[in-house]
Amino acid sequence: MLDWYFQNGERSRRGTLIGDQDRRELGAPQAIPINVWEGDESLVIAAAMPGIEADDLEISVLGDELRLRAEERGPGQERKEYLLREWSYGPYERRLRLPYAVDADKANASLGNGVLVLMLPRSEATRPRKISLTKTGPAEGRREGR
Repeated sequence: MLDWYFQNGERSRRGTLIGDQDRRELGAPQAIPINVWEGDESLVIAAAMPGIEADDLEISVLGDELRLRAEERGPGQERKEYLLREWSYGPYERRLRLPYAVDADKANASLGNGVLVLMLPRSEATRPRKISLTKTGPAEGRREGR
């Protein structure tokens, strides 16, 4: 899982991880901070989305990639001569390569108190399967030469 994490880190041309401040300076959408863990049957993703309304959020899975897009709207979006501006509005985006295939049709998403929680169930093809063992008679199943 650690290798998966490092493959998902977004890097600049210098090879360092890109932070939100770098994104704003480049005019790119801000990254959405997330936590990812494995549940019993699902991949669980929690994303911080303060100020985001459900209508301004788009969630999609294409192949092994999850994509979160949001548009934060609020007062004071028009251009002003700010004395101090720490609050930003605009687009947010996060693309995440998933560690295994998921069944997007059975996914569950909830948004409350500024946190998006996604439950992405493993696809049937990636679920571990138990293989039944059949008992054979004394002459059956013996290796040649014994």
